[in-house]
Amino acid sequence: MRILGFQTDLSLLSRYPPFIQMIARNVEEFHLCYLRGELGEESIMFHHLKFPKIIQTSTILLALPTALKAFKICRKYGVDLIYILDGSYYELSGLLASKLVRIPLVIRLRQHEVRLRLIQRKNILRRILANFVTKLVVTGAKRVVCISHELQDFASRWGASPSRVAIVYHGLDTNDFTPIKVKKPFSKIVLLVGGLQVEKGIFVLLEAAKYLEDVHFFIIGPKVVDIKMSIPKNVHYLGIVKDGTMPHYYNMSDILVLPSFVEGSPDVILEAFACGKPVIASRVAEIPWIVLPEFGWLVKPGDVQQLKRAIENALSDMKRLKVMGEAAREYVVKNRKWGFYAKQMIKNLEAALKN
Repeated sequence: MRILGFQTDLSLLSRYPPFIQMIARNVEEFHLCYLRGELGEESIMFHHLKFPKIIQTSTILLALPTALKAFKICRKYGVDLIYILDGSYYELSGLLASKLVRIPLVIRLRQHEVRLRLIQRKNILRRILANFVTKLVVTGAKRVVCISHELQDFASRWGASPSRVAIVYHGLDTNDFTPIKVKKPFSKIVLLVGGLQVEKGIFVLLEAAKYLEDVHFFIIGPKVVDIKMSIPKNVHYLGIVKDGTMPHYYNMSDILVLPSFVEGSPDVILEAFACGKPVIASRVAEIPWIVLPEFGWLVKPGDVQQLKRAIENALSDMKRLKVMGEAAREYVVKNRKWGFYAKQMIKNLEAALKN
């Protein structure tokens, strides 16, 4: 099986879990068109797209030349299938390429793009156009692979046949993410991995932190919005940390919090579980299916007081936290290794070809 995909920035893949790499390592050929960045991965055949910067500022302008380049690659290498991720650029490029080459299209939905566009207050005309493309792709794809039950329902409501929609969870390297002894700078530490982003509930967390002066909050991830409100002294923003250091921060913390408004199936929850840490997260997307009572607590998105009480409750019994963390670690080891993900993805890609 020969597959072609798209990626804007290869450096992003080096920071993400290897969800594309795991597919590439299990098929005959995996071709990847990209705009910028670097990635060391021998299983992928890279194709650099060199377009003027003015074209790269527009999804519509960029998608057509990308599809034309993809057409040539598909003809040259005998590509069997187009595999894309959600997002305007990937969706439009993949749709056009699959139509030009007349080969199956598979899309993988990682987050609720339609809802995210609304939260990010995208221009209404651009949002309508992007949602229209999403619907075309979802209904026209031979296979829609979702990361959550919410996205599965979304794809079905937008016209995708239930027989063509499947849920495949990410995997995890439980050797990299594992309990280790780490010196704690404070007695009570709460970790948020997601950076300064509105959709990740950063303002909800900052408000809750004001009521919990004896708890220190560490935030890791990109700075997407400027925080104009005063940041409590017990909140520490670390930005994007070095590759390979995340297990240190998980193990340094007592719990992970994720007060998001929109999600898919967050990898950070599995990473925390693998390091033996319980989780407090919003009751959105796939989170209720993962953060079971034996592994953590669920809160209403946007509810500052409920988040505050959940953190207080969690940190009131350290022995209970340890037991919950051990149960979470056992769950991940038994059910969420990368081998399970690779087998399910290959199964769905092969199904798209057969159909």
